[in-house]
Amino acid sequence: MTATAPADLVIRNARVFTAAAGDDRLYAGLAVTGGRITAVAAADAELDAHVGPGTTVHDLGGASVVPGLFDAHCHYNHGGMMVLRELVFPSHASLDEVLAAVDTFARDLPEGAWVSGGSWGSTLLPQLSSLAARARLDAVSHGHPVHLYDDSHHNAWVNTEGMRVSGMVVDGSGEYPEGTLQDPGTGELLGVLLERATDTVRTYLAQAQAPTPEEHLEFARKGIEVLNSFGVTGIQDALIREADLVTGHALEEAGQLTLHISSCLWNPGPGRPGHDVAALEALADELGSDLLRTDFVKLALDGVPPAQTAAFEEPYVPSQQWGDHHCGHVTMDPAELVGVLRHNCENGRSTKIHCAGDASVRAAIDGFEVMRREGFADVRFHIAHGQFVRPEDRVRMAELDVVAEISPFLWYPNVIVSAISEVLTEERTARMHPNRELTDRGVLVAGGSDWPVEPLPNLWLGIAGLVTRADPGGRFPGTLWSEEALTVPEALRAFSLNGAVAARLDDEIGSLEVGKCADFVVIDRDPFAIEPAEIAGTRVLSTWFAGEVVYEAASVVPA
Repeated sequence: MTATAPADLVIRNARVFTAAAGDDRLYAGLAVTGGRITAVAAADAELDAHVGPGTTVHDLGGASVVPGLFDAHCHYNHGGMMVLRELVFPSHASLDEVLAAVDTFARDLPEGAWVSGGSWGSTLLPQLSSLAARARLDAVSHGHPVHLYDDSHHNAWVNTEGMRVSGMVVDGSGEYPEGTLQDPGTGELLGVLLERATDTVRTYLAQAQAPTPEEHLEFARKGIEVLNSFGVTGIQDALIREADLVTGHALEEAGQLTLHISSCLWNPGPGRPGHDVAALEALADELGSDLLRTDFVKLALDGVPPAQTAAFEEPYVPSQQWGDHHCGHVTMDPAELVGVLRHNCENGRSTKIHCAGDASVRAAIDGFEVMRREGFADVRFHIAHGQFVRPEDRVRMAELDVVAEISPFLWYPNVIVSAISEVLTEERTARMHPNRELTDRGVLVAGGSDWPVEPLPNLWLGIAGLVTRADPGGRFPGTLWSEEALTVPEALRAFSLNGAVAARLDDEIGSLEVGKCADFVVIDRDPFAIEPAEIAGTRVLSTWFAGEVVYEAASVVPA
């Protein structure tokens, strides 16, 4: 009998949830060699054969271990930039609180610098949509241009100076894209810009405050640091441009990339400025690696419900701005969508599509069906967000092997859900995120934060909410369609194995199985032995990437 070679690392006296498909058992420990798992042991005695003179042994004293978490929808560079550079306030902030935050932030800025950040809650949209609100923003901006995004990051509130320096004619005499809100009496711009109406200001802002390569690296490092602190060791970056690829590659070359990244190359569709899809694809082919995958493309077929830019089969509730029959609209026609999907498939790339309303979901699935009929069986198709999916389309998602990528955390009451309830009927709002039905039908449900849409990528809040369908923070009462709750093992897999499978990374990560990367997290509580609501308070004690500690809580760092 051949002797077992000693491992580099042994984790013992633990409660290990591997997240392997169909296996809900808890194991005693792991052995790791060369950054990969070489044994998963049901009892500590099984690990003895893996211990040699050079083996590092960690006795966890019964602590719980789970796979490194996977965030299936994340923007880590922007998240890092938000932490280090931008004005940040909570989405539940009142208008007065937002204005006070701008006042404080703007006072010490150098001349000409922008006040940029967020996120104002979608529930504030009616209050912001007036000349009086724009005047109040001007009064606290100390002469600086201001750009504040909402809690979906699709829409913006901009002051007079921000519009002026960006080249917008504020008095209403210019030509403006749909989504540029104007005063019904004077025609003046209100400063609220929806979806593509934000392009002018955002393009100017991106040039005026373009990060240097060193700043890009700084933002990315901070983003990775924050993700690791929550136990995240894999992400799907849902919108990648050239600078993001260059930055990720530089971090990998320097040995500082402690995340597995699946990159979604941004294809904004026709008419969007400043983006060369072919150049981005060429760069992705050049810089892609096992750690920095570049085999996905991101599209968007609509906006977001609170701004009534998401596309629905049935109208929103009647409003003065949109009338009685407004449904939003799908941004690409069927032929155009099929052409983009076919191009992606022929180049070996999978596709993630932003779909916030049920009409855009249907349009995406129609396109996916054409691709499946044409024989493209080996690529992944994702519905991103997809909180509204009609019953018949839930069936089609299963039949066509379409991933339900659920993000941000909208399966429990919160600010965005409250805003949605103001523009859709109560019955429709109460039927968001049919995660139980999708899971039971065999649809792969993968969870994401959409950070920085979520203030932090704390996936433990999302895991708890999937099980309780209640607000983990206790700010919003009640539950949201509690019949659609998942079990604890299902919720953990949604943020580990399922995300890895969705991103085509499950050969490497997502579960703790022999041969896979030794990415795991030691946490301060047993998620199977507590009330599900308590999972929201989970504290990460240490995060391990390829068998090395990349985060350790201050209280457990050796003196």
